[in-house]
Amino acid sequence: MARKTELLYMKLCHQLMSDYENKPYYSPLPGERELCEIYKVSRPTVRKALEVLESEGCIVRFAGKGAFFIGNKQEESEDENPVSTNIAFYNQVRLRGDYTRSKVLSQKVETADQEVAEALQIRQGDRVFYLERLRYINEELWSISDAYITYEKCPELMEYDFTERSLHNTLSNYGHVPSKAKRHLMIRKADDYESFNLGLEKDAPVCVAKTVTMDTTGKPLEYSVSRSDAYRMSIELVQQNKIKADETAAYTNIM
Repeated sequence: MARKTELLYMKLCHQLMSDYENKPYYSPLPGERELCEIYKVSRPTVRKALEVLESEGCIVRFAGKGAFFIGNKQEESEDENPVSTNIAFYNQVRLRGDYTRSKVLSQKVETADQEVAEALQIRQGDRVFYLERLRYINEELWSISDAYITYEKCPELMEYDFTERSLHNTLSNYGHVPSKAKRHLMIRKADDYESFNLGLEKDAPVCVAKTVTMDTTGKPLEYSVSRSDAYRMSIELVQQNKIKADETAAYTNIM
């Protein structure tokens, strides 16, 4: 009997992902009772399926508002170039069966300098939540990343351990849903700090991605700066192109 129940809720998970894969980002799901009627299953089956989808980063749920699909879709920037948001990266890694975690180097509240203030459209000196992480995929070091979020938007961020937790999923749980992003990429020589943390030779090339992620109202939600081994990024692009063209840089494009 337990085996049958497991198969039912996993079957429902797969069916929901299939039914929503082409729907717009942040599409609402029907309520539990309606899902029972649509898919001819019991409420415990629906609840278990929603728990699984939420834990995998496929949906977000808000008390009194319901569930919303976030899946692994890509949003478009204003120049119509596809850009995955950071929440998409986390979910893409998990949905492909890979494991992602972070080593938190710094997590604190600090004041915004000119660059951060301009990116977040706040005043220089305003308080921001700052998170610095080494990011891993399947225990392999991928990048070093700095994230800045206006502190007043979500002071609760200081309470969480982001070692294995998605920053964007956490923001979504508080109603600040990442919607689209603008990214600037450049290649330069790694400084001593980057070389040490990424295990690179002195002056090795790094790819620097500066990203402003917007919420559903179009206002800046996060400013991030990620640095990755430029040679490794090129290798990953080639490998993924050979596998499937429409999944090019699924990982590298977002870090």
